[in-house]
Amino acid sequence: MRKNWVMTSIRIKQKRVQRNYILGDSWLYYKIYTGHKTSDVVLSEIIKPVVEKLKEDGIVDKWFFIRYADTRHHIRVRLHYSNPERVGEVINGLYPPLKQFMDQDLIWKIQLDTYQREIERYGERTMELSEVFFYYDSKMIVHFLDMIEGEEGEMLRWLFSLRAMDSHLNDFGYSDDDKLRLLDRLKTGFGNEFGISRPLKKQLDSKYREERKRIEEFMIFNVADKPDYAPILDVIDIKEKEVRPIASQILNYFKNGIMEIGLDDLMASYLHMHMNRLFKSKNRLHELVCYDFLHRYYKSMIARKKYQKS
Repeated sequence: MRKNWVMTSIRIKQKRVQRNYILGDSWLYYKIYTGHKTSDVVLSEIIKPVVEKLKEDGIVDKWFFIRYADTRHHIRVRLHYSNPERVGEVINGLYPPLKQFMDQDLIWKIQLDTYQREIERYGERTMELSEVFFYYDSKMIVHFLDMIEGEEGEMLRWLFSLRAMDSHLNDFGYSDDDKLRLLDRLKTGFGNEFGISRPLKKQLDSKYREERKRIEEFMIFNVADKPDYAPILDVIDIKEKEVRPIASQILNYFKNGIMEIGLDDLMASYLHMHMNRLFKSKNRLHELVCYDFLHRYYKSMIARKKYQKS
């Protein structure tokens, strides 16, 4: 039943893609300036409950967020509504909790801005589908953030990133070899960006050896193995059911040669934005480490499968 809801609730029409959305168009764009630590609280205590109510009331049909720093760290939240006459209800829904956080100095500035789509990055044909993907990824992440706290939560955050990225790649039909190839590209790119040195490589080697067992267990555990972590599997499972119809449409475009960008390029952007949403700070460093670890995991898994066959 849920799959049918996903297929019918968000309709993608093939038309000339609009690039810019100002206030009054069908996208409302907030910049919420807050601290790194407070950003998770803003997402779980303001954005999550308000957008769930707006969705339930049929006012907003999708939304997504990213973390950003131009002059100061902030969260960028984009909300899509089909009836421009109801934009006031979106603003009124967000106003009370945002005002409360501002009065407590947890938020220091709020701006409304023009949403400018990155059409060249995501492709004209796949731009709207990408926004739906961002919605499902954002929804999965805010539900996950609502589950974690303290030191255990921070450990789960990076472990979750590995399993969630693997889930995204599964949704788009990536084989083990495809995954390894893409992660090799990503970890190499970030290694070049950081100018990876011998000491840094040794640190990564040492850290992976230390965490290897934990990673391998987390990537394959089920509810019977870790009942306390069942909600984590639930949010990933829901996301997979929602994303797969979108992935199927994108893969159809790819197979028919009508995508403006390569599938690996699109997936690299999806994984990058997933990591951006999940981590509060030092996002590029987290990407370097997590891409490296996921690459090592895939390499080890493929080698193990080959050994078992021989």
